[in-house]
Amino acid sequence: MAKEIPSVGDLRRKSEITDTEIAAATVAYLKDENAEPFVFESGHRVDVAKAIEMHPQAKKLLADEATTPGLRRTMVMTAVIMGFPVQG
Repeated sequence: MAKEIPSVGDLRRKSEITDTEIAAATVAYLKDENAEPFVFESGHRVDVAKAIEMHPQAKKLLADEATTPGLRRTMVMTAVIMGFPVQG
């Protein structure tokens, strides 16, 4: 059986990625949607834009200009946590 790729949430549960880093990845994306993939201290990185693209609800709400800033932040953070990082 192939080894399963851990999500950011899985790495968070293992204490390899912190809530502070997830919040920083969220803020970086909200400041610049074209930002480079976010690199965590563990060496993992996540492409936040790709994580959002793969999360239908986040994609839909972020495309809607009427979505409040708080909901935008929540949806980006959710997409980051559910996203799949790569090492190095």
